[in-house]
Amino acid sequence: MDDTERKMTKIAREVSKFTVQTMKEDGIGTAEFDVIYLVRHNPGITQTKARETLKIDKGAAANQLCQ
Repeated sequence: MDDTERKMTKIAREVSKFTVQTMKEDGIGTAEFDVIYLVRHNPGITQTKARETLKIDKGAAANQLCQ
């Protein structure tokens, strides 16, 4: 791994830590973030399709998508 790639990896790791910390302060966990991302990039997605894409059961889908 060259020096540039190492720096990019370190930057990505720090951005990830910052994102998780910021989301936690707003009461958003990684599961909720996955749902937000999916819906944002797939407007009009059905609950069934979201559940299949995220590989979660019906109860978890209903809980996360209907909050």
